[in-house]
Amino acid sequence: MYDHHRVERPYAAARTVAARVQAHFVREFGNDSGGAAVATADVDDIEALIDVAFWASLRREEGYSPRISLAIVDPGTAGAPLMFEYPLPLSPERLTKLAAAVERPGIHLGVWRAGDGLAIWGATSALPREALVLEVVAAGVLVVKHRRRGDSGKFINVAVIEGDQIKIVDERGSTLPDCPPLVHSLLGFDSPGAWGESMNVLVELAISMRAHHRGGTLLIVPSG
Repeated sequence: MYDHHRVERPYAAARTVAARVQAHFVREFGNDSGGAAVATADVDDIEALIDVAFWASLRREEGYSPRISLAIVDPGTAGAPLMFEYPLPLSPERLTKLAAAVERPGIHLGVWRAGDGLAIWGATSALPREALVLEVVAAGVLVVKHRRRGDSGKFINVAVIEGDQIKIVDERGSTLPDCPPLVHSLLGFDSPGAWGESMNVLVELAISMRAHHRGGTLLIVPSG
């Protein structure tokens, strides 16, 4: 279970960003097409997940910083998941140890309530669209996202957290229909058809640049 009495102090930005993220999920998934309520992650659960992931991101295991994708998802809605025999405690130590086994793209550690807190129940590559995904990109850098409509497997970024800085992604202003082919290539999209829905290109490009571990500068100029 999530241990509120761990050594690390609470991550101050977690509560602020959790409330804003939860509001986004309520707007996006509050009701399905038939008008029925769709469960969204609880604010306390989102805060706990962000808090643990942040402190895990600052740790190192065998010289490597952990890169993990976590999803708040009921294992019964996660396709054919890999289930642990017993749920594991959600803690920075545990995430650091598990990171090497689940660092490849498309693999998510599943987190769900067990008793009075969150626990890691296993791993999956299949998620419902309403599942909240928290990706540990680098030390102190987290991205909150969820799946896009359709079966493309792509994700929509909801928020980027870097230290005490919180950036909420505005989907309404993020569509770039004239996105150059070079950017498509850098982001790993093979077909322009994958751009049928909006996404924040700058966030994805920044994550791609970080993956090189060589630094870099991105210059943005007006079209024309």
